Amino acid sequence: MLQNKFVSLLFACTFVSVLSACNNKLDFSENPYTTHTFDSLDNQLSARLYKPKLHSESDPIVIFVHGDGDMDSTANSFYLPIIDALNEQKIATFSWDKPGVGNSGGDWLSQSMQDRALEVQDAIAYLRATGYQQNQIGVIGFSQASWVFANLHSETEIKFMVLVGGAANWLSQSQYSMWIRLVDEGKIDADDATALERINKLSDQEYQLIKAGYDNYLAASLHQDPFMSEPLENEARFNFVRKNIDADVSEGFSKLNVPMFAMYGDSDVHVDIEHSKVEFEYVFANSDQPNASLEQVTISNATHGLMKPELPLDALFSIKKSHFSHGAIETMVEWINLQTKTGKN
Repeated sequence: MLQNKFVSLLFACTFVSVLSACNNKLDFSENPYTTHTFDSLDNQLSARLYKPKLHSESDPIVIFVHGDGDMDSTANSFYLPIIDALNEQKIATFSWDKPGVGNSGGDWLSQSMQDRALEVQDAIAYLRATGYQQNQIGVIGFSQASWVFANLHSETEIKFMVLVGGAANWLSQSQYSMWIRLVDEGKIDADDATALERINKLSDQEYQLIKAGYDNYLAASLHQDPFMSEPLENEARFNFVRKNIDADVSEGFSKLNVPMFAMYGDSDVHVDIEHSKVEFEYVFANSDQPNASLEQVTISNATHGLMKPELPLDALFSIKKSHFSHGAIETMVEWINLQTKTGKN
């Protein structure tokens, strides 16, 4: 059940993770980087700062916020084409290995979304303390990062946000993931309203089991329902889900006082992009924050991570700009570049 339903919900560019696992984390970026270490909570995190070739001390810095999974500072090379494109526009980037990944201490599965937001704030404090006092700072996040962003409303150093494939509400997204799986398995028709009612009911029951704890969850007969997938047997993953299952962007987004650019792929099978669009639009339309604004764009022929749905064999060995859907990176970088020009202090 959780194996498909909630693991898919955490969905940090799943296809990209599979591909990049095969490339042995080779670094194909042409731009130099410096390594850094900063502290967040009880963890010492290993980070990279990629600077443009013609670097100046006033270059804007974009901080990358991971989605789900064992992500190193480049998301196993997925970020590199984006980093290169930003560096070409004289925009530096900063990102780190997740806790317990690479050279970072800790365990990312023990984190809440508030913990992950604190990491971003600690990264900003580190940059400010080590010579980057005047640089404009923005963030770009993927999938699960929507819930991290919702906890960054008090961080005044962030001047803009880019969100790729973000979900609005954990439970609503889990129901969508279950529906997608059942359609793919041929157990329901895509327009079966009765099935949707059943999915919602099962999801509510599962939620109560998760809240009741791991032993109750494993012992429950609910998993025997033909609509349900196998229960999650990794207790660390279960505890991660239990800790974050109430995640929702509404309250946090309503307090954001920055422009946000939300990007989606029209072939995303992990996120209900129409639900996200409606929820995000409603929150920002009713915001009273003076600098809050929202632009939303759907990229054609693009997956959850804005890559092409069908990739050539060489994608197994390295992620290249050509593997992204046409215009995806250019659209992202153009918007970021505009923010850095119009939003200078």
